[in-house]
Amino acid sequence: MQEVYSLLGEADILVIASPIYYHGVSGQLKYALDHFYSAAYPRKPRNLKKVAMILSSGDPKMYDGAMFSYKGDFWEYLGLIDMGVFTAYGMENGSASKLKELRDFGKNLKS
Repeated sequence: MQEVYSLLGEADILVIASPIYYHGVSGQLKYALDHFYSAAYPRKPRNLKKVAMILSSGDPKMYDGAMFSYKGDFWEYLGLIDMGVFTAYGMENGSASKLKELRDFGKNLKS
């Protein structure tokens, strides 16, 4: 996490990406997110202004837990600008049309 903390000091946007497990982000990402609080206490990293999320699942109705955490733990708690959430599920994962959407989503993060 020390490497992540130093990178957070330089970042102006945080992009969170995870497969969905039981309506939430992966355990590995949850671990990192839980430790993010020590990097953001008593205030967020000075350059960090924006946040976005990329999620993949097997079902389009599996995002509620991850969305709750994203909203409450990041863009509201830290006062960040929400740059959006990209989702892909089932057969969409890896499809040419979804990959194009993802590229477009990524390009919009630069604005």
